[in-house]
Amino acid sequence: MASAAVALALGAGCGGGTRQDAGEARASYPVAVPLATFPARQSLAQRSELRIAVRNAGTRTIPNVAATIEAARRGTTVEAFAGPAEAANVQSSSRPVWVIEDGPVNGETAGANTWALGSLRPGATKTFVWRVAAVRAGRFQVTYRLSGSLTGRSRLRLSDRGAQRSAAGAVPHGSFTVSVSGRPVQTQVRPDGTIVTVPGT
Repeated sequence: MASAAVALALGAGCGGGTRQDAGEARASYPVAVPLATFPARQSLAQRSELRIAVRNAGTRTIPNVAATIEAARRGTTVEAFAGPAEAANVQSSSRPVWVIEDGPVNGETAGANTWALGSLRPGATKTFVWRVAAVRAGRFQVTYRLSGSLTGRSRLRLSDRGAQRSAAGAVPHGSFTVSVSGRPVQTQVRPDGTIVTVPGT
């Protein structure tokens, strides 16, 4: 498996300023993950979406729901998605598989490969959406894990299995195994004039 080459940047920002954990108490919050999807079959240059929905299943507001995307077994030392500059570096051993076209809105953080969508009220749901395009062919595995803040003080736990296979009470996490075809995506014009993409085989 080529998961060692899977690469995600663009999430890093600038640190400094007020301590992020100022005033944050240690706590655990129950959540559900009703949606976690990423197409299992893709083609070079094909635009795809990775979506992860998180619902607050408890009675307290989660401080800052966050998602970290990693290459399987490589942690944050190797990125899974990247911006155009990183993807253009063909000599890099960690050249990414996907280029980010759009990430979660206002979700960039100073953490490696981590995005955050702010506080999450009881009963509310927020959805992380990454729009990416594959730039390398092969078979890859991407993992995600969720947290309740950027400091590690606020932890999340599954209230039920939801869209995951993990047991209730586990830290919300999951993985996607993706095969990227070496044939670029093709387009077709339907009789009604609409343009659709046809993945390579």
